Amino acid sequence: MMKQLTLILAVCACLQVNAQQLFFEAFSGYNMTAYENFGEGNQGYVPMGFRLAGGLEHLQIGGEYRRNISNPTFQIADSPIRTEVEETYYGALLRGNLSTLPAYRFGLIIKAGAGYYQGRLLTYENDLIISESSVDLDKAFGWNAGLGISAPIAGLVHWEIGYQFNAVSREIPGIGEKNNMSYHSFQLGLSLNLVFGNTAKRCRRVISSK
Repeated sequence: MMKQLTLILAVCACLQVNAQQLFFEAFSGYNMTAYENFGEGNQGYVPMGFRLAGGLEHLQIGGEYRRNISNPTFQIADSPIRTEVEETYYGALLRGNLSTLPAYRFGLIIKAGAGYYQGRLLTYENDLIISESSVDLDKAFGWNAGLGISAPIAGLVHWEIGYQFNAVSREIPGIGEKNNMSYHSFQLGLSLNLVFGNTAKRCRRVISSK
């Protein structure tokens, strides 16, 4: 996992050498499953992750890393057995900010990404893990897209709230075919927005003229 994370950071660093704007965000939120042919009903759980991107003032490219703090849990009816779905995501990110001054003002956020979803099924009985039933799932390639808003708290620090849909299909042992294991994500984050060069000079001129 550290190899993949290091690769994402290295690619971001290369892309951001001549960046006009640099964006870093730490976020959490609430996810809701939209699985098909797996478990009964939709289940909620909590993720945590970060994004790093750089590029133009209104458009940045970079990477995203996310993993579950808690896992969606599916209980077999009238049974002490339950199954949790553990997941980690890492991939590329494209982020746009529709604002007059993205680093300093309120803006509409549009983002899209694609990458790998790694998973593991954990099976428990009476709160004890059943080791022979806990299996790693193959890496699945998927995509995500989101919409939100961002506004400054103090200086270049912003809060950001939004919605993201994650589309991923994967093979589940014992089922024998790919299952839609997509999910909804409602996210709240804190971000640092840095500007450089001519973009920073222009922003200072606009702000000082008000």
